[in-house]
Amino acid sequence: MEEPELALVFVNYDSARWLRTALATAKQATGNLNVELVVVDNFSPGEKEREWLREVGAEFGARILLLGKNLGYGAAANRGVAHTRAELVAVCNPDVRFTARSLSRLTEFIRSQPDAGVVSPQLYYPDGTPQPSCRRLPRLRYLFWGRRSPFVRMFPRQAPAREFLYLDVWQSTQPVEVEAVIGTVMVFRRSAFAAVAGFDEGYFMFAEDLDICDRLRRQGWRVFLEPRARVIHYYGAVRRRWRRWTEYQRVRGLHRFFIQRSRVPGSLLLSALFAGYYFGLEALAVAGLGEFEYSWQKAGRAKGGGRIAPA
Repeated sequence: MEEPELALVFVNYDSARWLRTALATAKQATGNLNVELVVVDNFSPGEKEREWLREVGAEFGARILLLGKNLGYGAAANRGVAHTRAELVAVCNPDVRFTARSLSRLTEFIRSQPDAGVVSPQLYYPDGTPQPSCRRLPRLRYLFWGRRSPFVRMFPRQAPAREFLYLDVWQSTQPVEVEAVIGTVMVFRRSAFAAVAGFDEGYFMFAEDLDICDRLRRQGWRVFLEPRARVIHYYGAVRRRWRRWTEYQRVRGLHRFFIQRSRVPGSLLLSALFAGYYFGLEALAVAGLGEFEYSWQKAGRAKGGGRIAPA
């Protein structure tokens, strides 16, 4: 049997309807590459979802791994990667639509750059405007300038937001080295992934992408965004149904990231700061200032960026 050149690992939770689109568009995105497909289901509720997954797997020739409990995103991704053989492995969310040659472009680039540990595409909203696709590693000065921050909604062109989120990088015509990519689609060199033992399974969801990019860079691997590879991301299409729980997990993940790298014994001050941060975000959400980045479904997102160009 011919050795696969690229493995696609999708982590699914109650999102088989989105997964079908991702798998259907993956073919045009990979061109003539020999691809293996794996879907890891993180114990989705209900037999109907598992039935859909079996149908989707049979339709697209994907191997389906059904986990006995929800292990979190990184842990599920690790198990999916372990069931693949290709030297290049793309770990993907299911709520994406690949454009033509997007995955083959990523594959071509990482093959040409021996010290690249991971590369990601430029993400776009369904209306064709660029979506934040990379970011600098978290620092306390960026705490209120994340992609869903109400401050970014009110002041989208302020320097902290543009710096933290690399908001102009989508215009580049060449791959750009960045501190971290957003984990919607991450194409890893298997040797780099193995060198850092994959995702840290202490992160349930959120910040595991920051963590693995940081650990790769500490070991001498480089992290890139390839703006010419374009992927549509239906941001929040799945997790917005559990908004408060996922927001808690996001803050919890960031807290873990900071605590792991803190030089303060016990880090009680950091824990208190993140507790205040979480409750502050909840208060802003009650006031109607949160969740603005889901507004692609309402056509109310803050202005900025341009239209998607042809692949």
